[in-house]
Amino acid sequence: MTSVPQDGQINNWLNWSAAELSLTLEDNTQEAEWLLSSLLNCTKSELYIQKNELTKQQSELFQHWISNRVNGLPAQYITGWTEFYGRRFNVNTSVLIPRPETERLVDVAIHSFQELDNPQIVDIGTGSGCIAISVAAEISNATVLGLDISEDALAIAEENASINNVDNVKFLQTDFLRFNPPEPIYDGLLMNPPYILEKEMSTLTTEIRDNEPHLALTDNKDGLLFYQHLSKSANKWVRPGSWLIMEVGLGNHPQKVKECFDRKGFEHLEFIADFNSDERIFKVQVL
Repeated sequence: MTSVPQDGQINNWLNWSAAELSLTLEDNTQEAEWLLSSLLNCTKSELYIQKNELTKQQSELFQHWISNRVNGLPAQYITGWTEFYGRRFNVNTSVLIPRPETERLVDVAIHSFQELDNPQIVDIGTGSGCIAISVAAEISNATVLGLDISEDALAIAEENASINNVDNVKFLQTDFLRFNPPEPIYDGLLMNPPYILEKEMSTLTTEIRDNEPHLALTDNKDGLLFYQHLSKSANKWVRPGSWLIMEVGLGNHPQKVKECFDRKGFEHLEFIADFNSDERIFKVQVL
């Protein structure tokens, strides 16, 4: 353990925090920069030209942050925010941390719906609202509804709509597996559901397994529950000709998801690669 700086010099705190984080992280310098820039509300590059020093209160808080990070709490939960699709989103342990890979789902949704007249779009399992809000912000004539079973998650989603000044998105607490709308009013459905197999939860990193909400990670079954339900109920949600756009897992999970829809007679099925060239986006047309 390195000695805690006795002054407020930013460079000293950067060096100290990077050394502390090196005990558990490979990208220790980048994480130190990110945490300290979040604390000071500046960019990483501005850290190196800052002339101000950390106050005693800031120094104490930063030590607490670094201790939490060393002990495995994700940096996004420590600072309370992350970036997704170029926007800032608040996060806490009630919601999954938005992943960069999921931005590809937003890309596909925008491409699919932006030419429609006033499209109605629903986002299943909205969590932090990152997908619903991003799509609503990029398609200004759309009306987007984000659904989630978690009241705490929806409170974060509401915050995020407000801080991003997006007013064409609304949120509703409901259980997707038990609720069907009275008529199919939507032109598109988005879904990034819990798809980690119950038996694979133990293989996750402790950082994920011990901090992110299990409700949003796994269906406590085979990772197919939400896809199976959607394959049976899609025509109750969306109009004929509409698209379902979903994120899927790795390995053989995409093929198993496709089989859910094959069995129900869907014919227009397409996998789209994410930014890592993994076929993680599954697009299905409802006829």
